[in-house]
Amino acid sequence: MKRCDMRRTLLRLAMALALLVTVLPVAAQSQPLESGPGLYEFPPKPAAKQITVGVLLFPGFEMLDAYGPMELWGSLKHAPAAVWGGPEKKVSARLVTIAAQKGEIPSNQGPKTVAEYDYSNAPQLDFLLVPGGSGVKAILDDQATLNWLRAQKEKTQIIMSVCNGASLLAASGLLDGRPATTNKMAFQSSIKPGPQVKWIKKARWVDDGTIVTSSGVSAGIDMTLAVISRLYGDKVGAWLELVTEYDAHRNPAWDPFAKKAGLVK
Repeated sequence: MKRCDMRRTLLRLAMALALLVTVLPVAAQSQPLESGPGLYEFPPKPAAKQITVGVLLFPGFEMLDAYGPMELWGSLKHAPAAVWGGPEKKVSARLVTIAAQKGEIPSNQGPKTVAEYDYSNAPQLDFLLVPGGSGVKAILDDQATLNWLRAQKEKTQIIMSVCNGASLLAASGLLDGRPATTNKMAFQSSIKPGPQVKWIKKARWVDDGTIVTSSGVSAGIDMTLAVISRLYGDKVGAWLELVTEYDAHRNPAWDPFAKKAGLVK
């Protein structure tokens, strides 16, 4: 009898432990993020400063070129004050989309994004992002787009490009005499609009102060993290990496694709 009682006791204990293991993860998942270590502020508290980041759209833009950086800029509002070094330093970004004509703009991948503004009514921008994509070639000679880009040089703090978005900046003359990079798998065709540009074959991104250019597609994420870290500190950049679960390349010279494309040995 004693042996049977012991077996029953052990069985009940095992069942209780199994129930506990099953219930605990569910309970943990039900806790809101802000009640934990304060990693992610939701809903976000008002920021001391708001910046405006514009994204240029055109038919055939590359989705990740635009949306990768947009994810990072748009997430700033969720960083707790401790990450900024105090509530008085907290910044949030207002993201706006701009095109030659406002409305639905089809991406290279198919899905459309709504351009809220056109060149005539776009708001004052602090920063501008120019993505690349298959549609760049069609607007390299579009004077309305090139003139608008030229005007932004005097109005914005930093203009950024991803992939062959640098071709548009080159066609506008904004990169003349400046170092820049672009997509390595389409390097030769991408640099044609900029014979006066100091094209760098091996670079994940090139930061030339008021203009920052990056290599192809995913490189725009690394570039954006670098720009945000330069502006607001490495702690903010590290927080973005953590909450987006992104393993960033922090060295702008890291560029294995230049070799794969046969640009360097």
